[in-house]
This record gives sequence, structure tokens and C-alpha cells, in this order.
Amino acid sequence: MKKILIPISAILIIYVISNLIYFPGFKVWSFDEIITFDKEKITSIYIRSNKKEVHVTDSSTISKIFDDFSKMEVSKRKRAADVQKSDSSSESKNSQKYFIEMENNGELVEMIYLSGNLFKIYGYSTDETVVYEIVNIPELDIPNIFSSAQN
Repeated sequence: MKKILIPISAILIIYVISNLIYFPGFKVWSFDEIITFDKEKITSIYIRSNKKEVHVTDSSTISKIFDDFSKMEVSKRKRAADVQKSDSSSESKNSQKYFIEMENNGELVEMIYLSGNLFKIYGYSTDETVVYEIVNIPELDIPNIFSSAQN
């Protein structure tokens, strides 16, 4: 009986300790899990990139942006230098830098910086800048939003 009890106890102790220790680089979150604001209250979004700027007020376009972000899986990093550079072809499509400001009736709610697989949330609601690495880089529709706004 003791021969079986010792390995089972060791496995349980390792499991409990691993759950108590916080490993931020191993946990993967979705966009919906990390945001601190209510997506339904966002009434407009400013997107800036390389001297281009678009102001999105259409609720269907705003929900499309949030749907694209919901496809992202991110992992928390201590600083932007900890984000690994990837040479994948999907990153080259998203290598553009975007500053995305979300507003609720003209009041700034949150700002997001997006560049390649770097994802930063500037804390207007928490006074903290949080750095994430995008684990999967989904196709974002931001370039199409710029082109449709210019037409």
C-alpha cells in the first residue's frame, strides 16, 4: 500500500505546487479574457498607422474589429523586449504598427498597440501597460478598414 501511496502523493504535491506558482509565459489567454473594458460600450475607434488615420463609428465595423481580436491568443510578457520576433509569413502580413484607441461617447477607454506579434494594452482603466505576445497571429481586417474608409 505504501508503494502506491508515495507516487500518488508525489504527483498530487507536484500538481498543487505547479498551480500555486505563477508562470506568466506558459498561460495563454484570449482577447476577451484580458480586456478590462466592456466591448458593448465602445462607440468609436481611432486607428492610426504610418500617417494614416481612420475613425470608425459604425457599430458593425467595431464588432468586426472585436471579432478579429477575439481570434487572438496571447501570452503575458514582462516587457516588450521579451516578445520573440517571428519570421513567419503571417507576421509579415501583420508587420504594420497600429495604435488603436477605443472610446465611449468621446471618452478614451483603452489604447492598444499592435505590431507583428507584440500586443500592448495601455491602461487608461488600470494605469498599467501590459505587454503580450500574440501566440497565433490571425488575419486582421485592419488594412481593409483603412481602404474602405478612404473610398
